[in-house]
Amino acid sequence: MTFNELNAVEHFIIHQLSGENLNLGAVSEAKPPPYKAEWQYCSSEELDRGVNEVLVESELRKALIRINPEIQQNPALADEVIYKLRAILISVNQTGLVRANEEFTKWLQGEKTMPFGENNRHVPVRLIDFEKLTNNTYIITNQFRVHHRETKIPDIVLLINGIPVVVWWAKPKHRFVRPFPG
Repeated sequence: MTFNELNAVEHFIIHQLSGENLNLGAVSEAKPPPYKAEWQYCSSEELDRGVNEVLVESELRKALIRINPEIQQNPALADEVIYKLRAILISVNQTGLVRANEEFTKWLQGEKTMPFGENNRHVPVRLIDFEKLTNNTYIITNQFRVHHRETKIPDIVLLINGIPVVVWWAKPKHRFVRPFPG
């Protein structure tokens, strides 16, 4: 087996977090001890999303229903939240990346409200359950292709409830440096 970035670095990281051995048959490794969260490996092709979509909306919709009692009573409200999140992502070109990230962070931290309560009372909307971590879904994927103006393909992406929270390009530890000529 020839070692490359994919099978030496990406597959190692996936194995460490999820226990999934993508080098099966070539390299045998014992399953690592579990982390607090149970990360599940899902190939990027298996994710329910288009190449122009950053969020895995089907996972996000299920999480919104699962962790927000008001949305659980009326699951159609999940689409309103997803619409707002999509609008933030689309607004990057107008408002700038920093402003869009600040707005999305407020949603992630549960600081945003929607009129989903009784008599249209505003209630906080949680995208991630920070009190009961087992209410969240944890997915690790690789080669997560996203196209917006140009195509970006991060090596590894960690998603919580369908939201990419860690995007990383994995590079081998050692690089060969050509000696200075002369």
